[in-house]
Amino acid sequence: MAGTNQFPQQPSGMPPMGQPTMSTGRIPGGMPPTGRPGAPMSGQQPEKKKKSKKPLIIVIIVLLVAILGLGIWWLLFANGGWLDSNAKSGQAPYKTNEEVQAELNRQVEEGMFNISIASVVEFPDGTSPGTAYIENIPGNRYDMMVEITLDDTGESVYQSGALAPDSYIDDITLTKDLDAGTYPSTATFTAYDHDSHEAVGKAAAKVSLVVRN
Repeated sequence: MAGTNQFPQQPSGMPPMGQPTMSTGRIPGGMPPTGRPGAPMSGQQPEKKKKSKKPLIIVIIVLLVAILGLGIWWLLFANGGWLDSNAKSGQAPYKTNEEVQAELNRQVEEGMFNISIASVVEFPDGTSPGTAYIENIPGNRYDMMVEITLDDTGESVYQSGALAPDSYIDDITLTKDLDAGTYPSTATFTAYDHDSHEAVGKAAAKVSLVVRN
């Protein structure tokens, strides 16, 4: 059963075209240029069109790179790289309807936060997931990250991503394949400001990791 503790741009369009190239002399060794008055000399117009498109192409490439960069930043940092991908919205499913409603009604004071995790987490073996019910309750004002370390060695065997308020992680997988046995451990909750992602406080809870095989 889980324990709960409270602790204190873009340029628009193409650039203007320059004046058409005019010829006022003779082609060496030949006749004067022919064609309508003011027409560019033969062979020059395609080159002029090609040059005029270069700035637009460069602008489009720069914009595409910028959009791609923003998308990658959003996936890695603004959303997917911060919030834990295993987190689920709502409260842990072991709670009764009355307990769920009580949490929704509870207001946690400014500068305080509650932590919640199963006191005993059992794993079929060292590589299989176990149910931990790590929870950031609705009344908390901060995002939470949780690290579990072994008491005898201080080694980290689990690290979550951020959990927003009113979300939880049910199953976790250890980062180390532990042998069968019971491991006294500590789950350290670190609270972070939701907007700046700056750490604002820590709290810890004792848990037992039980590996069956």
